[in-house]
Amino acid sequence: MTQTISTILFNGQFWIALIERLSEDGSIQVARYVFGPEPTNNDLFDFYLNRYSRLKFHSTEEKIRVKKSYSHKQLERGISKSTTRFADEQKKYLQASKRNAKAEALVLAEEKYRQKQEKRKQKKRGR
Repeated sequence: MTQTISTILFNGQFWIALIERLSEDGSIQVARYVFGPEPTNNDLFDFYLNRYSRLKFHSTEEKIRVKKSYSHKQLERGISKSTTRFADEQKKYLQASKRNAKAEALVLAEEKYRQKQEKRKQKKRGR
């Protein structure tokens, strides 16, 4: 059975929701949603009914042991850990997508260069 923990907090600038999925094998998936200004009850209902299913969850390599109840300090530590986990996973994802974008840009640049050379040859032949 998968356990989901949603934490809504103010990070100093925006209200955000941190969502953690904890599976039975101990793996964690984290996602973040930015509300902006303080969310009303209607905003929260709309988020859970409509937008929650479209969240992109990032898997973490760390495994944890799921407990039934937490103390206040443990909850605070868990929140800080989940924000750092999300930041780390997002950083990895962005670096990978940046590498892919650079590779695609190189391929497009090479193709454009080949087309330009071909056009130059055709022009030189008088066609």
